[in-house]
Amino acid sequence: MKTRNLIGAALVALTLATTGSATAATVTVVPLVREQGGLADREPPIDDGGGYPGCWRAFVEAWGSHWSSSTWSHHFNPYWCGNGSVVTYADTSWHYQATSGLYGPNGVSRWHIGGCIGCPSIRFQAQARFSFNLAGWTSHFNDDRYITLYGSNGRIGG
Repeated sequence: MKTRNLIGAALVALTLATTGSATAATVTVVPLVREQGGLADREPPIDDGGGYPGCWRAFVEAWGSHWSSSTWSHHFNPYWCGNGSVVTYADTSWHYQATSGLYGPNGVSRWHIGGCIGCPSIRFQAQARFSFNLAGWTSHFNDDRYITLYGSNGRIGG
């Protein structure tokens, strides 16, 4: 009887767990002006490129929820500067995750996958790993975000 209950619980968990892609995602870019101080003062824009120089922070967020009111979210908030033509600075350390209920955090990672400082763009992959736990059964899933940061006008791409 115990094995039968475990099999039933596993089937319920497999059926009900949302381990697919995010149910919602947003990307917002905020320009930082020198008067705000802080990070924007680290890299003064040099106006020798073809576009608008400056520093920006992107807010890349993805999240999902479950019938049990459990939630997960993935936040990647890179900061970068450009001289109007090329990327002059990038900081990808603002990267975190949050969970509630049946979801659990399993860590975040990010990788540089293309471009460079001194190139027109730089590209990153940000990953958050999550677990879902129900009745002794655990599954794992990842949320992956790809972002390209450009050295002019605060432009980003997926």
